Parts: sequence; C-alpha cells; structure tokens
Amino acid sequence: MTQPGGYLLDTQGGSVDVREYERLSGGGHRALEKGDYEAAADLFRKALSLWRGPALADVECGRVLDVEVTRLEESRMGILCRRIEADLLLGRHHEIIGELFGLAARHPLHEGIHLQLMLALYRAGRRTTALEVYQRLRDVLAGELGLDPSYELQSLQGALLDSSSELRLDQPLSLFRVRAPGRY
Repeated sequence: MTQPGGYLLDTQGGSVDVREYERLSGGGHRALEKGDYEAAADLFRKALSLWRGPALADVECGRVLDVEVTRLEESRMGILCRRIEADLLLGRHHEIIGELFGLAARHPLHEGIHLQLMLALYRAGRRTTALEVYQRLRDVLAGELGLDPSYELQSLQGALLDSSSELRLDQPLSLFRVRAPGRY
C-alpha cells in the first residue's frame, strides 16, 4: 500500500519468506557452531527450501533493490555452502558428490564449492578425481583471472597428495574450512 515517503508491506499477520529464511539460517549457524551438525543441516535445508528461483524475480528492480538481490543471492550461496559443510561433517560425502559437481559446473570460479567437492571425493575413495578437480580449477583460475588457487585449496591439494590424516571424517575441517559465501 502507498504511504507518504514510500510503500508499506502489510502481511496481515503472515510472514515474509526472507524473515523466515533468516530465522532458519541463523538457527543453522548456531547449531553448526555448537557441533549439532544434524540440526544445522536440517535448518539450512529448510531455509533453502523457501527459495523459488532468483530473488525478486518478478519485481522490477532499480539500484536499491539490485543491491538487495545481490545480498540475498550471496546469502543463499553461503547457506548452501554451510549446509554442505554440515553434510560433510555428518559423513554424507557420497550423497552430495553429484550436487557438488553440478554446483562446480554452474560456478566454475567458486573455490569453496570446489574445495568441498574435492574433500567429498577424497572421503568417497576418489582421490585421483579430487586432484583432477583441483587441476581443472587451477587452469580456469589461471586462464581467466591470472590467479593461483587460494591457500586453503593449495593446502587441501597437498593433504590429498599426502593422504593426510587431517582429511579423515573424525578430524576437524579447521585447516580447510570454507568461509561462506566463499571466494570467487
């Protein structure tokens, strides 16, 4: 409804999806930090299930809303990475490999996704494939941006080459932790 100085969104006792998304996401972050990976994965899944395509897809956006669209899309990618992190901590590496390959194809410069894919592949007994993912990403980063992979990715590659005990499921991911929303 129009009001002096702008518009008012009256939900008449309902809720706005973005508020529910932020509530669920916040709960997921808290659960992950407490080590409750099952609850974290569940809350992140619920938050992500509220998305139906791109943010504000049916809204004509100007500069102000474009900033909000970017914020929301970055948040979604960050929550997706955190959900995958929780799944990795729960040992669900086999289940998420296909999803991670799809994400890596859609986001060829997203180092965090590639890191998670490499770790999932290694834990699924596919070390060679994990190293091939690293090499492809390295080639893309060098070719398109003139960059080397991040320190985290280089460290993971070294650990993969050494079959380091740090890569076992019962070991913390601190050395390789993905910073959501990740580096592009």
